[in-house]
Amino acid sequence: MIIEDVVCPFCACLCDDIVVSVNGDGMITEVRNACVLGVRKFMCANRFKKGSAEHRAEKPRLRGEEVEYEDAVREAVEILRCADHPLVYGLSNTGYNAQRIALEIARMKSGIIENSESVCHNLFYQAILRRCGVSGGRLYFATLEQIRDKAHLIIYWGSNPVSGHPRHLSKFSLYPVGLYAMKGVQDRELIVIDAVETPLKKIASIFLRVPCGEDWRVAEIMRKIVSGDFKGLKTLAKGLDFATISTIAERMKSASSGVIFIGLGVLSSAPRNCDDAGCDDALKCVDALLSLVETLNEDGVRFFIFPMKGHFNVVGAVTLLMRETGRPFSVDFHNSDADFIPGAALRSLERGDVDAALIIGADPLSSLPRRFASALLKIPTVVIDAFESITSKFATVFIPSAITGVEAEDIAYRMDGLPLKLKKIVECPLPLRSDAEILRDIRDNLRRLH
Repeated sequence: MIIEDVVCPFCACLCDDIVVSVNGDGMITEVRNACVLGVRKFMCANRFKKGSAEHRAEKPRLRGEEVEYEDAVREAVEILRCADHPLVYGLSNTGYNAQRIALEIARMKSGIIENSESVCHNLFYQAILRRCGVSGGRLYFATLEQIRDKAHLIIYWGSNPVSGHPRHLSKFSLYPVGLYAMKGVQDRELIVIDAVETPLKKIASIFLRVPCGEDWRVAEIMRKIVSGDFKGLKTLAKGLDFATISTIAERMKSASSGVIFIGLGVLSSAPRNCDDAGCDDALKCVDALLSLVETLNEDGVRFFIFPMKGHFNVVGAVTLLMRETGRPFSVDFHNSDADFIPGAALRSLERGDVDAALIIGADPLSSLPRRFASALLKIPTVVIDAFESITSKFATVFIPSAITGVEAEDIAYRMDGLPLKLKKIVECPLPLRSDAEILRDIRDNLRRLH
């Protein structure tokens, strides 16, 4: 059987042109059009062999011992029932319906809900809030199809799609034919700005290497050149490649349309931690880029800024929280009147204010700073994930789930906010439930006891 128009649930590109072949035994035998990362995720279906790279658990575990599903759910409900201030964390690697139920649980328990954006693109949201909400500025954003059709100048700033989003170049930015780029790559120009050399340098017309923490200076110089304000440029450009920066600024001014794809290289380029001074340094980088794009549009050049999202449904998690709470992450239902502070949930964890955690589709013990991970080890945790991880190995309760978009259907939001349906391609060979089904069982049992 051949299934066409499948949406790939690996990254936030959510490529929707995947073709999957399934044999008579219900096994995926071939995946076409997907990148190597997407192919690997599809082929993880039915892989439960111990010792393999994609080893998946067959049964739930309670304190390291295999148990039946009902026993695992019962213990998970008991942990959450006894908690006064639980943390619901992750959400970026699960479907929208599962995210909605997780939000219900957090609200029911007056807990905290946090997704991975709080440690990824949090500064981008802060800069938008400050610029558009307080200062009355504008955000110049577009869908991936609009960028594909209109953008002639493509800039990747602190972003390397070759490693994180392998089909981004061919499907949405540099190579595809567009409405106003009928010759595809021949009608476009690629510029790469980064602190390190990446594979993109080989195909870029211009590569600018920026010292760590100096992105804001580069963006500010470009903004001044675009606006014709040359006062103080010599001092501002000290130690930088001013000639290349000027060339890029002139290319921006002469472009009919363009886009800056910003990645974590920008958001982490400034030396920062959780203190206010460090965050201000990093925010300066994002704010300078937003100012540059705004100046270009005021000068008559149609330019967009676009954050390169990673996990396949991180935008779904942000969209849900924005709709329901008005905040993209770090929502504390115990103190709903508190000011919006990205990372506040993790600080509560570090202070010991959190007494249990429900983790869905995330591996915080691998991705969070040590002080947060250490705090997580001190409290009971319930982990729901299709894959084994360091977090699942240390979980009080671990409930393995079906792979969303392969063994279970749901909805995911692409990096530009477009909702897409994730199909169920094959049956899971074991009686594993979807994330949404597991969370629904926990919620319903918790509601009866609450």
